[in-house]
Amino acid sequence: MSAEQRARRLRAGAFVLIVVAVLGGGVYLASSDLMGQRGTTTVAAAMPLRVSMDGFDPRMIDAKPGQTVTLDWWNTDGAMHLTDGVHSMVSDTLGINFTLPAESRKTITITAPTAAGEYDFWCDSCCGGKDNPKMHGTLHVAA
Repeated sequence: MSAEQRARRLRAGAFVLIVVAVLGGGVYLASSDLMGQRGTTTVAAAMPLRVSMDGFDPRMIDAKPGQTVTLDWWNTDGAMHLTDGVHSMVSDTLGINFTLPAESRKTITITAPTAAGEYDFWCDSCCGGKDNPKMHGTLHVAA
């Protein structure tokens, strides 16, 4: 085999390795954002709540009057897509103002009001804030 043939095979092999690495990295990054949460909650009774540029998922949280609701809150967006690198969960009525850095998770608790009703919360750090209808969720309190 000539030196020229070896050089061609070496270049072709290097090209294939680079393509596989780039595609594999892309699949890994996409699947970690699009196919569900990374890791698991350490609080068994916590309800998972995802936040992204598409809003809160689920959009409705059910609670009984005065109940403490524990949420495993996780953010699937990258920092470059967020104002100050965070999503937030804000509600004057519920007295909450939480922030969550990009691609992270934490456990938070909300105490439901004693009066039945639907209580709005929203992301106020990006995405159009309170004016964006996609970035709202509801705490539904029913006896």
